[in-house]
Amino acid sequence: MYNNTELRNNDIMITKNILKYTQQILLEKKYSAKTITTYLFYLKKYLDFLENKKLIDETKSVEKFLNYQKENNNSNQTFNLILNILNFFYTNVHTIVDKLDIKYKKVTKQKIQTLTKQQIIKILDSTKNEKHFLIFALSYGSGLRLNEITTLKIKNIDLKKNIIKICNKQGREVRKTILPENLKEKIEKFIINKKQTQLFFLNKAGKQLSERSLQIAFTRALIRAKIKKQTSFQVLRHSFTTHLLESGINIESLQQMLGHKNIRTTKKYKKNTHYNLTEIKSPL
Repeated sequence: MYNNTELRNNDIMITKNILKYTQQILLEKKYSAKTITTYLFYLKKYLDFLENKKLIDETKSVEKFLNYQKENNNSNQTFNLILNILNFFYTNVHTIVDKLDIKYKKVTKQKIQTLTKQQIIKILDSTKNEKHFLIFALSYGSGLRLNEITTLKIKNIDLKKNIIKICNKQGREVRKTILPENLKEKIEKFIINKKQTQLFFLNKAGKQLSERSLQIAFTRALIRAKIKKQTSFQVLRHSFTTHLLESGINIESLQQMLGHKNIRTTKKYKKNTHYNLTEIKSPL
């Protein structure tokens, strides 16, 4: 634990030690690597803020920091995220309070973003890089998450059954999803002379791709396709889900393909679906 004196006299070394100790506790509590990175990023911002403003660590200082973040046009969602982080810090690392007496901001539920089939085609048609083409095509055509793309192994693609096996860090299968038939030829060509045990996609150094690099590649693809929508790589998976629902797929089957633990998560996509009455036939 860290006491008040240490945080009042905060300097570079103390900040590093606090962040290191916080990271240790987050790891012990089995937080994901992505969450740990986010927590430490905002905690460092807060510690730097205390030092720059010469503030004592207390609830009022937290309020000042949150107001400062709000002034910088951060959303209510970001406000709540930072408050979560500081609540964790003050209840698990620097225990001066049981919980910060600060109310969370109301967050308006945002509609899930999707692209039309025509926009997806534009993105793929304008992507000449073979690796990026397959990355975008598999994310949309198989509903793969960003981290599933970067950790996908060649051996988990079954070209005979048109299935992709999604595995956890221990290599244990957690679900299966579909493999688009029209990608088989490109995939066979892409993996020729490669070991089954290696990652499907590698960077130029032969290492695992970073999620950040794929986000940048997708942003560039949107620009090339002249799609002005402000969105992220995840929109490909959202579009996969929405378009399958529109095609009439059984929602329980879709839930299994997506790996949603709760079917309510899958049902959220129903609000995005649009049905063409001229293509629906009466049961009579």
